[in-house]
Amino acid sequence: MGWRKRNDDGGGGGGAAVPRGCVALLLVGDGGGGGEEIRVVVEVRALGQPRVGMLLERAAGEYGYDQEGVLRVPCSADEFRRALAADAAAGARCAR
Repeated sequence: MGWRKRNDDGGGGGGAAVPRGCVALLLVGDGGGGGEEIRVVVEVRALGQPRVGMLLERAAGEYGYDQEGVLRVPCSADEFRRALAADAAAGARCAR
């Protein structure tokens, strides 16, 4: 399961088109005010994984369910990457 960091130039256009089967997320650094925002593109199936789901629940608590535009997730890129890796590792163990 992969993810890609998208480098936007800050022009406000929202970045490049998202490939089929993927979704764009905006990772909000330290979970709120003033943190770095990084746009990433992940496969939709990643959203159903347990650790990523916990991050989405945190997003709902922080920003609510009615976010407009790109979904904001209050975590760093490293935290998100670790969640994806842990879910992928757990899935590989279950498939054996």
